[in-house]
Amino acid sequence: MILFCVPFAGGGTEAFDGWREALAPVAEVRVARLPGRGTRYGEPLVDAMPALVEDLAAQCEDLSRGPFALLGYSFGSYAAHALALHLAERGRVARRLFVGGSRSPHLPPLGPARHLMRDAELMAELRAMNGTAPEVLASAELMAMYLPILRADFRIAETYPPTAAPAPCPLTVFGASRDAFVPTADLSAWSRLGGDDTEVRVYDGDHFVIRSERPLICRAVRAHLLLDALNTAS
Repeated sequence: MILFCVPFAGGGTEAFDGWREALAPVAEVRVARLPGRGTRYGEPLVDAMPALVEDLAAQCEDLSRGPFALLGYSFGSYAAHALALHLAERGRVARRLFVGGSRSPHLPPLGPARHLMRDAELMAELRAMNGTAPEVLASAELMAMYLPILRADFRIAETYPPTAAPAPCPLTVFGASRDAFVPTADLSAWSRLGGDDTEVRVYDGDHFVIRSERPLICRAVRAHLLLDALNTAS
């Protein structure tokens, strides 16, 4: 099975370091390569969900050849949900959708729009999120490259109209007990999109629990993928 992963805002393939080893041989982990960073540095940034979904779908052209699942974290969870809907409309239904670290997309926006913040405000927000290395925040040169990427990703999430479109496949939700940006109730609200069998897992940690509790999260993802494969085989 292929697990196609979409990182958090500003993230690249490094957001899922260690996942390939943790999920092998149950799943082949692929990480979305987003415009403007990593191997695609220099390409124009995408700042609207429809354009992002088209880009992600192009990276998923071969998923119709076998079973696949989708996973997104924070900003990436909205993108993964939108991608799941897009692919399902074209006859390619994921075995499972994993979303983490975000409020359900049917909820209205909460708080000030980050993509409209001044640089100093946005950097303060990054410090509070505890996901950006201090040496990166301290480097004017690195932040000059990084902030436009973040703004584009935040704009995608913050201008994406609220949607209650049901997930076209089983849904698993995960997040953190001490996430100051995603209240547990708003995380659990994803159940409206996944139905009564939606599983919500809450781990001890802050917004970047996907890093601090990676072994536990990978273990849970691996177990779900194994069970889905067994259920399909039977």
